[in-house]
Amino acid sequence: MKAAEALPNVSLRHDRYGHESVVFAFPYKPDVVDAVRAIPGRRFDWEAREWWVPKAEATAPYVKGVLERHGWLTVSDEAESWLSKAVTGWVGRVSAGRHDGRGAFLLERIAGELPATLAAQGAETGSRTSLPFTKAVAEELEDLVGARFDQRASRSLQQLQIGRQPAPATLTYSQSVGEPRFKLEVNWDPDTIPAFLALPAAEAHGRTLPIDPYLLEPLEHYLRTFEVDVAANARVALQDLRREHSTAVEEVRRSRAHDGPDLSCEARLGGELRPFQRAGVHYVLDARRSFLADEQGLGKTVEALAALEEDDAFPAVVICPASLKLNWQRETMKWLPHRRVSLISGTGVSPDDGAEIVILNYEIVAAHAARLSLRRPKALILDESHYVKNPRAKRTQATRKLAQSLEPGALRLALTGTPVMNHPEELIAQLRIIGRLEDFGSGAKFARRFQGAGAEERIHWHLRRRCFVRRLKSEVLPQLPAKRQVVVPVALDNEREYRLAEQDVVAWLREQPLELSELEAKVAATLRAERLAQLNALKRLAARGKLGAALAWIDDFLASEEPLVVFSGNREVQGLVLERFPEALHIVGDDSIERREQAVAAFQNPSRPPGLLVCATRVAGQGITLTRASNVAFLDLEWTPAMHDQAEDRLHRIGQEESVTAWYLLAAQTIDETMIELIGRKRGIIGAVTDGRRDESEALIQSVVRELRETPKRRRLRPVA
Repeated sequence: MKAAEALPNVSLRHDRYGHESVVFAFPYKPDVVDAVRAIPGRRFDWEAREWWVPKAEATAPYVKGVLERHGWLTVSDEAESWLSKAVTGWVGRVSAGRHDGRGAFLLERIAGELPATLAAQGAETGSRTSLPFTKAVAEELEDLVGARFDQRASRSLQQLQIGRQPAPATLTYSQSVGEPRFKLEVNWDPDTIPAFLALPAAEAHGRTLPIDPYLLEPLEHYLRTFEVDVAANARVALQDLRREHSTAVEEVRRSRAHDGPDLSCEARLGGELRPFQRAGVHYVLDARRSFLADEQGLGKTVEALAALEEDDAFPAVVICPASLKLNWQRETMKWLPHRRVSLISGTGVSPDDGAEIVILNYEIVAAHAARLSLRRPKALILDESHYVKNPRAKRTQATRKLAQSLEPGALRLALTGTPVMNHPEELIAQLRIIGRLEDFGSGAKFARRFQGAGAEERIHWHLRRRCFVRRLKSEVLPQLPAKRQVVVPVALDNEREYRLAEQDVVAWLREQPLELSELEAKVAATLRAERLAQLNALKRLAARGKLGAALAWIDDFLASEEPLVVFSGNREVQGLVLERFPEALHIVGDDSIERREQAVAAFQNPSRPPGLLVCATRVAGQGITLTRASNVAFLDLEWTPAMHDQAEDRLHRIGQEESVTAWYLLAAQTIDETMIELIGRKRGIIGAVTDGRRDESEALIQSVVRELRETPKRRRLRPVA
């Protein structure tokens, strides 16, 4: 009897639909299985235990490659005939990469053998063959019918054909949905990618960078360092960027000016301007619509009044917090004694008809906006402009309506030492009111443009180039003594009560999701409010427990017969301090504006014995001068780091002759400790926008929650008696 012929491992058959296919049938071998799996369109027939591949020109090289690598596989005559016609010469993928520190073509064979001339120049690197970047190699590779070039290889091939050595990467121009961007196309050096992504505002997805003059210097340094080529379309954008950067740099320099020419109005002013104040006045008059954002204590009120006088911008409207109205009236009467001032209090009182400067607080702007518009004001000044950061707030909408009634050339000034309290997006409403938002496109474009790594520094730079003047005390008043912060850890006298409450709060926090952004909006808002309530309860317990030690510290300090300012945001603590020191002056929420002014005047009076001034942080943290004292104590902490800086700067400002020390009396091993550690880190975003510095930042409350959930807790402070 004749033995049956063995079936070939590879044959041609028709599937059940009548399509011709290549069928692989072989004993299981992992390496052969992996090779067949690499063939496009392959499928496995689980019943027959066979691999089926479409018979096509695209799949033929892969089939032939499998047979070349695994010569023991037998092939039917029909399949052999088809392959001999479908595949001729070398077939494979061609890319570009680095070999021995230089660019090279990287070839991955699918089937066939390289021509001898190319094979002689090749070097085997694992499963690939590298070929040098030469014009001759490029031309011969292009002649290979079976060569399949990826984008990197194609770009390198084109460069070699025109006699240029391929650059490691190419910078191209990309028009995205938001704004035009530069895009990095790697030619052969992958090391260009991490350095590019390290550039400010670079996005990993798509490897793009905003076309922004702020980024020009680091970008050009990157291009030189890595010898990156610039495509023709990107070259035009880069040239435009250089011209824009050159102009912008001069504007940024002006926003930092320390000196300026004399003003024509100085003889009419009730005092002498400092050189940096003259420079500030010149800047805001040139810009017309700008932020006057000098550091707290450098005399922004004086600069604004001098700008009004120099520009003859009357009638003028000044909008400020209610607690600062009398301060504005006093400063106006001092610096512009020849101008008529009207102070508006309440919603039913109209300003004097002949008043040249009208002062009112944000809460009553809506009631007076229409009448003020009829006066056709030539200037609008917003003091502490972050009061209009919320576009949905009634005071913001009323202030915006009033601003829109001004003539296009009117003077618009936003005064603030901290134009952003926690989020850069809070600038949008302020920019809209002073008429500068169009410089950034729109609110949506502003938010979209300034996001990601380095966004805060970019905002700062672009503000400076258009509408933002800010100088620091360290820059313009080097003679002003430095400010320092000292933490004084104190012990709790309600230790057991606090620890029980802390355990309950931490347990509750651990039951809640850490990231609320993934929750439905109403649920997230409810949990966020509950978090704040729980944390504030801990703060109150800590404040109550350390009060005995804090009062003793204040008593000991006053024995030195030096003036002391004490800040607290807790009404209960404020009351207990005043109960313990009944002779102390105070500026708290229940005090009228007149009583607050009297307290400041009495405290600053050098003929009065030095004493104690008790202040509510949110009431007295801005707009007043307390330079008689050089020591300030904080009995509790606020969730917004900027409030502490503002409060400290009531003392650390023009007129201070001694080094200011801020004493933070904090309960050791409590939420106080967690907050003071994080506040130092969370100040970064405000510094980045206002001073051009940057630190990683996230919401302080979220950070405290994260810290409290950690186990074990970290403890650094040791209580002292």
